[in-house]
Amino acid sequence: AGLIIVGAMLLLTPNARVSANRESLESSRSLYRQHCASCHGANGKAQTPKGIETEADDLTSSSVKSSSRERLIRIITNGKGDMPGFKKKLSASQIASITTYIRSL
Repeated sequence: AGLIIVGAMLLLTPNARVSANRESLESSRSLYRQHCASCHGANGKAQTPKGIETEADDLTSSSVKSSSRERLIRIITNGKGDMPGFKKKLSASQIASITTYIRSL
C-alpha cells in the first residue's frame, strides 16, 4: 500500500510569521536597492542625481501610493518615460516583491 498526500498545511507560530515577513521584506528591499534605488533613492523620494535628471517619480507620493498594485507591476514590467522595463531582468515574482516594498516606503 502506498501513501498518497493530498495536501499539507503549514502552521506558523506568530514568531515564525514575523521572521518570514522580515525575510521577505529584506529580500524585497535588496531587489529594490539593486534595481531601483539609483534613480528613486533608498527612501523612494527620487532625490538622486539620476532621479532628478530623469524626473523619476517620488515613490512616497500620494499619487504612487494610490496607484493599484497592478498598475505598479505594469510600470515596473514595461517601463514608463525614461524608466526602462524590467521584464527581461526580473521575474514576475521579483517585480511583485518590489511592488510590495514600494508600498512600504
